[in-house]
Amino acid sequence: MYGLYQIVYFTIIDIINTLKSPFFIAVLCIIYFQYLKIGKIEKENLGYKRSALLKLFISTIFGMFGGIITTVVFLYLGVVVIPKDFMYILIVAIILSLINPRYMCFSYGGSIVALCSLIIGYPKIQISQVMSVVAVLHIVESILILLDGWRSRLPVFFETKSEIVGGFNMNRFWPIPFVIFIGDGLIHPITLMAILSYGDYSISSYPRQKVVKTSVVLFLYSIILLYLSKTIENPFIPPLFALLGHEYIILQNKMIENNKIPIFTSFDKGVKVLEVLPNTVAHKLGIKTGDIVLKINGAEINSNKDLEDLMNIKINKLRIEFFNMKSGLSIKRYYGKRKSLGLIIVPRDF
Repeated sequence: MYGLYQIVYFTIIDIINTLKSPFFIAVLCIIYFQYLKIGKIEKENLGYKRSALLKLFISTIFGMFGGIITTVVFLYLGVVVIPKDFMYILIVAIILSLINPRYMCFSYGGSIVALCSLIIGYPKIQISQVMSVVAVLHIVESILILLDGWRSRLPVFFETKSEIVGGFNMNRFWPIPFVIFIGDGLIHPITLMAILSYGDYSISSYPRQKVVKTSVVLFLYSIILLYLSKTIENPFIPPLFALLGHEYIILQNKMIENNKIPIFTSFDKGVKVLEVLPNTVAHKLGIKTGDIVLKINGAEINSNKDLEDLMNIKINKLRIEFFNMKSGLSIKRYYGKRKSLGLIIVPRDF
């Protein structure tokens, strides 16, 4: 236990020292750029956007926590990280992220580098160790998805064959500074950087429920990849499993979402809440995602137009009736300054 304490202590010190390095700042800029793009989509589709700097700050805090876990797991599992080999993976992952954010994944970067090494002989890397690194980073990613994956959820609308349904896109990025120890005689620490990401969507479950399922599946995938990397003699199997297995998880997720019954659909009576904007009337009254708003000031609410017509009237007193699946029917009153109601609802049509 004392050894673990020392490892964590010196890891935190090295990670803190890394925060001011140009490379770490460059990684933060890449993540900030991704959050800016997401913010533009929020603004265009919903009329609001969350602070990209706040997203970056929260991601960095969780990323530092992930870096500590990564360091400890590498040491206790005996995974050897060769800085030169790792840099090949990181560079490829960053290039792929510019094509599509979902490719900012070490399954793709690591597999491509490993397969290039096996097929054309360049770069010269240790396949088993590289794929073990990829597996460990995905174990850490599964933990971060569970803890933080739902925070950047973006309410969106999907057009199915029969109706418009609501759902959520989830995009999260984490900078992961972790420490490795190198040297034959005098061992000294080196801090490396990774970027982990999570991209997903859900129309059949709430965001927090979805991230739990995704986290479990990714964790099992990571354990299998780690086992293959350390035990299988055929060097082609781990990178192929990493690449194809990751794509299978994504395709299987899409198939499940398409086949399950959406939960954010319109009702004959009332409107279903997809999202509640912060610092608004609905947020202050405790209305939550999934609630059904029935009446406001005695008037039935059955569409987005009903909400707009009501909020165009200059009133600062509201009586809202809504239904929650757990607590049942609730009636809340608002008195105060006139501000946005802050509800994003599932539409009946566009």
